Amino acid sequence: MRQKIPIAVAAVVAACFITGCDVTSPDRSYSADPGQGKAATVADAKLRDLTVEDEIEVERAEQRLVKACMAEQGFPYWEFPVPGVDERRAGRYVTDDVRWAKKYGYGRLFGEKAEEVRLTHPTVTYQKKLAKEERAAYSKALDGDWRDAMTVELPGGTGTIETPRGGCSNEARKQLYGDPETWFTVRRTITGLMPLYVPDVMKDKRFTESLEKWSRCMEKAGRPFDNPDKLRAKRDVLTEGMPFTEANKFDTELAVIDATCAKESSLGEIARSLEITYLEKVLERYGKENAEYRKMRLNALVQARKTLS
Repeated sequence: MRQKIPIAVAAVVAACFITGCDVTSPDRSYSADPGQGKAATVADAKLRDLTVEDEIEVERAEQRLVKACMAEQGFPYWEFPVPGVDERRAGRYVTDDVRWAKKYGYGRLFGEKAEEVRLTHPTVTYQKKLAKEERAAYSKALDGDWRDAMTVELPGGTGTIETPRGGCSNEARKQLYGDPETWFTVRRTITGLMPLYVPDVMKDKRFTESLEKWSRCMEKAGRPFDNPDKLRAKRDVLTEGMPFTEANKFDTELAVIDATCAKESSLGEIARSLEITYLEKVLERYGKENAEYRKMRLNALVQARKTLS
């Protein structure tokens, strides 16, 4: 997948803000029946979004469908592990769950596991062993051909992103979501909204006041930082070159202080509330895309459960 995004925009969303790196809608409380298959309209914007557990089911099914498709093409494929619930909470701008911080710190272990998968997963090592022409054929069968790419302009003119058509990855998405190009367009539109609302959240007086309280709490705890961005930058410098065990211990101690201060200052609670408020305002301009996005995700959940049953 290729992406062209201005540096200033990338800096705004680099910390993944509140709900994580694959931000959709922070409101996942609706309980509409995912089996309902009526066509979406703008009014269907209240179709429930998937829970994290639902997303995991869909991703597991996608891996299974890719494997089956690759087998039909005459290629072996080993399913990639799907991140779990706790793993998906790593990388947030604000974490106020002290229990999670005590157990995972800032998620360094998850990063180590992801890097191990990237380097040693059977599908990866298999491709590396192939001759150049064979590797190209495998890549085309799996991901499609970059000479025939789908392109979407991200919201607010923040950049464009493209991905190839065809391949087993898109065939799996077709079986889950319906039309892969429509899915690519609505997904990248809705998940690309952060630059349109995050600046408003961070300028909101309620956020800045709670951030000041967080900073004072951190200073009292002997960790003087103005904001989580500066904390993470300093943390990266201090842990560079440390053995994993030592770095993880450092992370955990700092993350617990960070989460405790975020809890006491209500920074996490206020940030989540403001994100919902400002995101909903932005979504008013993308009602059709949001309705289609949710409808397609609910359809994917239905198909995923059939695949995994």
